[in-house]
Amino acid sequence: MSNQSVIPGDIDALSRQFDEGRHLRLGGWLVLLGFGGFLLWGLLAPLDKGVPVSGSVVVAGNRKAVQHPSGGVVSQIQVHEGDRVRAGQVLLLMDTVDSRTQRDALRSQQLSNAAQRARLQAERDGLQAIAFPALLQARREEPEVMSLMLLQQQLFTSRRAALQSELAAIAESIAGSQAMLEGIRQSYASKQRQKAMLQEQLSGMRKLAAQGYVARNRLLDLEGQHAQIDGQASEDTGNIGRLGRQILELKLRAIQRREEYQKEVSSQLAEVRMKLDELDNRLAKAEADLGHTQVKAPVAGTVVGLSVFTEGGVIGAGQQLMEIVPSDRGLQVEARIPVELIDKVQVGLPVELLFSAFNQSTTPRVEGEVTLVGADRLTDEKSGAPYYSVRAKVSEEGLQRLNGLEIRPGMPVEGFIRTGERSMMNYLFKPLTDRLHLALTEE
Repeated sequence: MSNQSVIPGDIDALSRQFDEGRHLRLGGWLVLLGFGGFLLWGLLAPLDKGVPVSGSVVVAGNRKAVQHPSGGVVSQIQVHEGDRVRAGQVLLLMDTVDSRTQRDALRSQQLSNAAQRARLQAERDGLQAIAFPALLQARREEPEVMSLMLLQQQLFTSRRAALQSELAAIAESIAGSQAMLEGIRQSYASKQRQKAMLQEQLSGMRKLAAQGYVARNRLLDLEGQHAQIDGQASEDTGNIGRLGRQILELKLRAIQRREEYQKEVSSQLAEVRMKLDELDNRLAKAEADLGHTQVKAPVAGTVVGLSVFTEGGVIGAGQQLMEIVPSDRGLQVEARIPVELIDKVQVGLPVELLFSAFNQSTTPRVEGEVTLVGADRLTDEKSGAPYYSVRAKVSEEGLQRLNGLEIRPGMPVEGFIRTGERSMMNYLFKPLTDRLHLALTEE
C-alpha cells in the first residue's frame, strides 16, 4: 500500500474534530442567541411596577364604639366578648335610683320656682290674685303642689297687705297735712281781711288824731292790733309753706315706696327666671340620663373589646365600654404608604393581595382595587414615622378565588399596588441613570 493511502484511525480523528468544531459553533450560537434573547426580553418584556404594602383587614365602616354619655352604676351586663348582637339590642342596664332621685329633686325645685314666678308676676302687674301656670294647675290636687300654691298665695296676700298698709299710712299723713294746710289757709285769709279792716280804721284814726279829735293811746292800741295780726299772718304763711313741703315729701315717699317694691319684685323675678332656665336644662339632662339607662347596640355585629365586667361597678361619662364590629358592612384592607411613595398611588389602581393568615401554599393572590388614599399624612404614635393611609377592597373575582375562606377583621395582609409597567433593563439601570443625572447636575 502507498504512503497516500488513508488510515481508518485518522478518518475517525478527523470526524471527531469536525463534530467538536460544529458543536462548539452551535454552542456559541446558542449562547449568543440566548444572550440576545435575554437582552431583547430585558428591553421589551413588560414587568409590573408598583408599591409593596402591608396592612390588615378592617371593617368598611370601622368599629362602632359603645359609650354612656353621663356614666353611672352598672346594674346588669347582658353580653359577653364575641357575642353577636342585633342593632338596638340592650347591652348594659344602668342603675336608675340616683338618676330618679335627682330628677324628682329638680322637678320639685322647678314647681317651687314656677309658683314663685307666678306670684311675682302678679305683684308686678298689680293683680288681685295669682294666675298660676298650667304646669301647676294640672297637678294642683297633689299635696306638694297644693302646698306650694297656698304658700305663694299667702305670701302674695301678706306682702300686698303690708304694702297697702304702708301706703295707707302715708296717705293718712298726707290727708292730715292737707287738712291742717286748709285750716291755716282759711286762718290766713281771715287775718288778711282783719288787716284790711284795721288798715282802713288806722287811716281814718290817724287823721282824727292829727286834728286832736282822738286820743293818742287809742291810735297806738289800734296799730298794735294791726301789727299782731300781721305777725300771725306771716306765721301762717310759713306754716303753709312747711305743710306744702311736707305733703310733697309724703307723696314722693309713696311713689318711692312703690318704685322700690316694683324694683324688688323685678329683681326677684329675673333671678327666678334664671333659676327656672337652669332647672329646665338640668331637668332635661336628668330626663335624658334616665333615657340612657339602657345601653343599646348602635349596629348589628360582634362585641369586641368589652371593658366592663362588674355589675355594680361605676363607669365614667364617655367611657368606652366595648366596640361593635358591624356585620353588615364590607371588609377592606387598610395599609400604610411611605410618604415618599404617595405620589405613585391613587384611587382606582389595581392591587394584589395575599392574606398571610391562610396557608400560603394553597391560597392565591387575589385582585383588588384602591378605594381610598389619605388626604393628609399621619404619624405613628409609637415610632413617630410619618405615613399615608390607603384602603383597598377585594374584587368579586378575588373573593371567589378564596374558595369560601372567611376574611375576618384584623387579619394581616401583604399587598402590591400596581402603578404601571417597566422593562427589566429599566429596573436594573434606573438607579444608575438617576445617580448619573444627579452627578451631571452637580457644580
